[in-house]
Parts: sequence; structure tokens; C-alpha cells
Amino acid sequence: MFIETKEIGPEGLAVSRSIDGFRLPLSGEEAIRIDRVQLNGELRKENDGVAFAGRIETRATLACSRCLEEYILPLDLPFDLFYTTGPDTPPGGERRLDGEMVTRVHMEGSRIDLRPLLSEQVYLGLPLKPLCRPDCLGLCPRCGTYLNTDACTCAEERTEDPRLRILKSLL
Repeated sequence: MFIETKEIGPEGLAVSRSIDGFRLPLSGEEAIRIDRVQLNGELRKENDGVAFAGRIETRATLACSRCLEEYILPLDLPFDLFYTTGPDTPPGGERRLDGEMVTRVHMEGSRIDLRPLLSEQVYLGLPLKPLCRPDCLGLCPRCGTYLNTDACTCAEERTEDPRLRILKSLL
């Protein structure tokens, strides 16, 4: 899954690739399933590198953070990157990050590897707290009942913290 930079002409190069699904590793044994990916974009040669702007469309299978049920999340991810073979750090050693450097990607040789691009953009497009639906009730913390379809049968017992009794006496 590479794009050779020598294929980019003076007018640029339009790219449309369909890539088989893959798994993105998370912590431990967990992984996210990614369906077939459609990558569309345009590459342009510039003085010190290659500009690559486009869109990634796919679907990710995630586990809801409240109820743990799997659900499918459609992803439509625009990107705008600049590939360069220049050094990562400026002369002098100190490195400051500016807005332009965020979209700058270092490439080795004369070809662009699409696998890191896809992985990075999909990771960035995933929600921090995946929810199967906004009103998901999740699981009961006591008995584990799936609250989206069933009612919880355990009694809600409130235990009083003995350290807070003194505050209750002030009311």
C-alpha cells in the first residue's frame, strides 16, 4: 500500500484506493475492527515535499463504554498532510511545535506508505467515550442488568458515610 512520488506529475495525482479491512490494536488483547476503507485524495509536489489532502471513509466496530455491546460507527475523515524528507528537528537542537508541524509527516525514500496514514487518521477519528446511542443506560453497577431493555431488580440502598454525619447535623 504505497504511492510512488515519481508518479506525481506537474498537475498532481488523484488517488482513489479501496483497502481491505484490518484490525487496529488497543491496549492489551483488544482491537478495533475496521471495515473496507475507501481513500480518496490528491497529491501535489511542492518545493520541499508532497502535499496530500483527501478523505477516508470506513466503518469501525466498537464496544459501547456503558453497556459493552458492539456497534458500528461510520467514519468520514478528512485529512490534509504534508510529507517531507527533511529533518525532523531544526538545526540547533531545540524543537518547538507550531500549527504547520502538526500536519507534517516525515517519509523515507520516494514513496508514501498508506498503512500508517490510515491507522493514524482512524485513531484520531474515534470517540474518546464510544456510545452505542446517546441515551444508552448501560449496565446496573450492582447486578449487571442490561438497562436498555430490562429493569433492574436490585434495591437501591444508600449507605451513609460515617465521616459525613457531622455535616448532616449542620442542616
